[in-house]
Amino acid sequence: MSKSPDALALLYRSERGSLLRRLARRGLTSQEAGDAVQEAFLRLMRTPQPDIRDARAYLHRTAESVLIDGWRGEKRAAAVIDRHAEIDDNRPDQMPSPEMGLISAQERSALEAAIAALSPRSREVLLLHRFEGLSYAEIADRLGISRNTVMVHLANAMTALRRRLRDDSAADA
Repeated sequence: MSKSPDALALLYRSERGSLLRRLARRGLTSQEAGDAVQEAFLRLMRTPQPDIRDARAYLHRTAESVLIDGWRGEKRAAAVIDRHAEIDDNRPDQMPSPEMGLISAQERSALEAAIAALSPRSREVLLLHRFEGLSYAEIADRLGISRNTVMVHLANAMTALRRRLRDDSAADA
């Protein structure tokens, strides 16, 4: 599939209604379904063209993944946030000191640079696994690669990150 604006607009017009109905049947409000469809199209636009064999199938699977990601986020939030807890304004401030904030910002910056230096596929696998919480099988399904290939990309990414961060900290010392 070509990612030209005309091709994307045509695909959007032809698939939007179907995706909205499918997500609504799964329990999303019209607003949530619209947001999920937009996210699916954004992911389509970000995915390298050779990695997509069937754009329509990719969109439908991605929309399902967006739905599942939303459910997982809600489940994590519900587990973390106790809606019935009392608010205690007498607790000490949990904000880090300015020094710790600076160190944390430097570490985050180094990590972001190390992630940016990864190969595109390894970076994508790492982000899907570590930051979106997808399993190897879900990543393999989403990217159209084997589960073993996902594991190889993740192992390569982690090795490269460790090496880069270790080299950076040795250079700072």
